[in-house]
Amino acid sequence: MGSTGAPDQETVTILVTGFGVRTSPRLAIRSHPDRRTKTNNTSLPPQPFQDRFPINPSFEIAKLLPTPHPANPRRHPTPHNHTPIRVSYAEVRALIPALLSSYVETIDLVLHIGMASSRDHYALERQAHRDGYGRNADVDGEKPAWDEGEVAFGDCKHILTSTVDYDQVYEGWRANLMDYSGGEGKQLVPTAESSDPGHYLCDYIYFNSLAWFERRNRKEGGEGGIVEGQRPVLFLHVPAESDAVTLRKGVVATTALLRSMAESWSASKKR
Repeated sequence: MGSTGAPDQETVTILVTGFGVRTSPRLAIRSHPDRRTKTNNTSLPPQPFQDRFPINPSFEIAKLLPTPHPANPRRHPTPHNHTPIRVSYAEVRALIPALLSSYVETIDLVLHIGMASSRDHYALERQAHRDGYGRNADVDGEKPAWDEGEVAFGDCKHILTSTVDYDQVYEGWRANLMDYSGGEGKQLVPTAESSDPGHYLCDYIYFNSLAWFERRNRKEGGEGGIVEGQRPVLFLHVPAESDAVTLRKGVVATTALLRSMAESWSASKKR
């Protein structure tokens, strides 16, 4: 991951993740402080999220994001894409602290992407839930313990929100999509605001990331790359289809959102 642009230009770096199938060996990563560290060197079999959607479009979109134009990094932020994350509670629980710890000094913002099989639009999520993940099992057939939220995140609120200016980012996102339409006066893809990330892995990874920043800033006072009190994370839900046309629309939608996030972040630094 590197910066782009001339020395006097401000580069906004955004860590982007998506869910998907991964067949490489599982890495040894530190789990939540309340739980054991596990190491498993066996290969993971391919496990799609749902039989009717064998390809999870969220990581397919993330890996297709364009590189920024060096002449104007504010309008074209630098996305850095992590490898696909399995639709697994155990993996997310263990991965997020290690992932964010390794990137926190070199990123400004985080965008998680996930699919919503019941939606035909692109939804920007306002909040994430601590509890209520016992209804649907993940690809391993596992569910969190009914009291995991209280046990693992008892020091956090039941609902956490991003400290990114949601309304500003959302309006900027829509405006960017209007710009991309070439003057046709309409958005290229449908968007929506959402306060229901679904009480599944999308909601779960969003909360885990928000909680990680909440705890880090509480403990360290914001020293390093993140300003004190900030939870610079957002979540984007995309439609479940993974055909070429839909993926291209997803790339356009995500690029427009990243641009708006970067513009909002740059504006906040000037206040």
